[in-house]
Amino acid sequence: MNVLSLFDGMSCTQIALKNLGIKVDTYYASEIDKYAIKVAKENFPETIHLGDIKDIKGKDLPEIDLIVAGSPCQGFSFAGKQLAFDDPRSALFFEFVRLLKEVKPKYFLLENVRMKKEHMDVISQQVSEVYPECSNGSLFGIEPIKINSALVSAQNRNRLYWTNIPNIEQPKDIGLVLRDVLEPLKEWGEKPQYLKNKLHGVDRGHSVKEVNQKSNCLNATMYKGQIGSYVKRRDEDLKKMTTKEGKAFVLTASYQGAASWNSIERKQRTMIPTYDTPKQVGTTADLKGFDIIKRVYSEDGKSPTLTTMGGGHREPKVAVTSYREVRTKEAKEERKKIRKETGKDHTPFRAKELVPREDGKVGTLTPSLNKDHTISLVEEELTWRKLTPLECERLQTVPDNYTAAVSNTQRYKMLGNGFTVKVIEHILTNMEK
Repeated sequence: MNVLSLFDGMSCTQIALKNLGIKVDTYYASEIDKYAIKVAKENFPETIHLGDIKDIKGKDLPEIDLIVAGSPCQGFSFAGKQLAFDDPRSALFFEFVRLLKEVKPKYFLLENVRMKKEHMDVISQQVSEVYPECSNGSLFGIEPIKINSALVSAQNRNRLYWTNIPNIEQPKDIGLVLRDVLEPLKEWGEKPQYLKNKLHGVDRGHSVKEVNQKSNCLNATMYKGQIGSYVKRRDEDLKKMTTKEGKAFVLTASYQGAASWNSIERKQRTMIPTYDTPKQVGTTADLKGFDIIKRVYSEDGKSPTLTTMGGGHREPKVAVTSYREVRTKEAKEERKKIRKETGKDHTPFRAKELVPREDGKVGTLTPSLNKDHTISLVEEELTWRKLTPLECERLQTVPDNYTAAVSNTQRYKMLGNGFTVKVIEHILTNMEK
């Protein structure tokens, strides 16, 4: 099989093909980022890099069996200015279409972010014109398939895939969460690198309560759906949000205003509990900038979507072991000595150190009396840290240390730009071999 990978990045497609045991005779890659090229060469030295996509001509290539592309998405992303094809980066899609027409391989696969339907239709029209034999009576013969990486990894990452590979269905949910990809504590140090940064409570209106905990104070803004606290979804919640037969309530015109946390109003009752999203447990106390970079997530939920994470603490953050203050070994020995000599249970000093809780639970505020008989509060800290590059590799289902040949900054960037390998594997499995 001859493969042409456009916007190849760190060559995730080759990982998928290797994992599937598909023999590749020649792998051509178009990429201009020198760090991504270095990683690809490090892992797949036989890769033939062709440089800028604008310089590639179909007539110069042999017969190609598969074209895979993930054209730049900045112009389409809801997080950006949504300039779409007016953004020169996203306009490179038309270079992909040009080569698709010139080469017309047996199979193609195009990945991109979620976008407005009008932009999706442009892409669908363009690729469908290349493969008129895929026409099925619909407006476009080839429509995008939305797959969330959360089904096969611990990352919440919705992407659209256009392909003429037949019979693509949703992958089976294998139930991974952040906890499944985290490195052991000893691998990244004895203590979290941001040990002193306490977590603020989750933003008002977004705190999550266990069913046996008290709710936050109810307020007058509830009619807007801004409830003081959310309750963690349980299976029994589904019964409240569906009919006796387990069906959704009738959709109404007001459904567009539905909010996943609010099932009180009848118009919201078509909502169902979900388990495939990140679980925010707090915001950092010491970071400056937009709220999105301060969010800290539970290891029992999914990671947020990886981005290029270019500086400014943009790496996803995870809550880690709760620590408690205990007397140091020296303080305990001194206490025993004084007790033996004087018979009094007194310690002249209270040297303390932070020790991880063995039960892994988060500490609570507890009252303690000082010598003046006034109450002070001792807090067991919930700490956080950034995800490591290796953990981000696992979120993209890339082999451990696959990107280790470059700096951490470049590793984060190319992982944010890359494919979730297991999703690509799932789609390519349906090719006729």
